[in-house]
Amino acid sequence: MTHLFAYLLAAAITVPPLATWIYYLIVRRIIHKRRNAFLHSVQTTAVFYIFSVMIMLQIILQHTVIGYMIGFLAVLFIMVVLMHYKYRGEIVFKHVWRIFLRICFLLFGPLYILLLVAGVIVTFIRQ
Repeated sequence: MTHLFAYLLAAAITVPPLATWIYYLIVRRIIHKRRNAFLHSVQTTAVFYIFSVMIMLQIILQHTVIGYMIGFLAVLFIMVVLMHYKYRGEIVFKHVWRIFLRICFLLFGPLYILLLVAGVIVTFIRQ
């Protein structure tokens, strides 16, 4: 059972758009509202895009980027907290976390596709 979980997690990190689509189909059957199902699947699978982009950057650049990613995500989270405080006057962590994950999805989704193309090009150039 643990091997199955590990394989599913590895597949989700390797191909996050497929994981997002499958998760959306599952949540869509439970929630029955397309918009809410989409937002829930985006918020849940944003973490897979972050890990996938981090791994792809390490492979393409041949350099460890985990420190840079943690720093970037921390600065992004702080910016979201400050903007939320500016507009709402109080910090509701649940809202801040949702907004942060949606922004991460919007940033790392296209970056995943860009790095996928760049990785294929770099692989052909290195051979």
